[in-house]
Amino acid sequence: MPMHEHRDGIWRTFFESGLLDNKQVILTSHAEEFLHRIQQELGAERASQIRLYRFLPHQGEYHLRIDTDPPTKNYVLLAQASVHAEEKREALRHSRAAIESLTDRAWTWLGKKHDGALEIKLSGPRANWELNNKCVKLRSAMRKIPNPHQGVQAILAGLDALLDRSGTSIEWRYLNGGTHDSQRDHEFDRAAVRTIVDAASTIDSGLEALRNG
Repeated sequence: MPMHEHRDGIWRTFFESGLLDNKQVILTSHAEEFLHRIQQELGAERASQIRLYRFLPHQGEYHLRIDTDPPTKNYVLLAQASVHAEEKREALRHSRAAIESLTDRAWTWLGKKHDGALEIKLSGPRANWELNNKCVKLRSAMRKIPNPHQGVQAILAGLDALLDRSGTSIEWRYLNGGTHDSQRDHEFDRAAVRTIVDAASTIDSGLEALRNG
């Protein structure tokens, strides 16, 4: 069996079949990206509850080298920790990754349950889409859902909080990937950064509610 099919089978068992809900699971893998992806899909609440162990390459010793407390890879948790430590730039960096992942998951859900067609504008033939535009289009599509589930309402609340901040703000320019250190003339606003992190957390909670609903 090809490796990707094997991992897809594990993926479906974890996140689609419901067979492992409310059960303790021990998963071992050498696939770093696969484990990274799992920590995003688990959501911040469940990711905070898992226990990680990392087996390190030996350096000539005759015993196992184990990191018993490796840092989380969940973007929302990393953003929360950074804003708590007053590291605004790091909080935005992790928030950007979190919002990209969370909106992808919300978009996937939308495509399965409703009409997932979104029109995303590009600034040029080789340009990546802007995260702000993606959030605007996703919010517009999700607002059309009749009798929305509370999870949808939470996602919309998070998107509203994000988009209440001007798309031309320095924080959104960073989230869109268009601001580098040499181009920043002003400090990131602490309140704005916290709002962005809280909004990502709200979207994460909404996706978890949809999973449970």
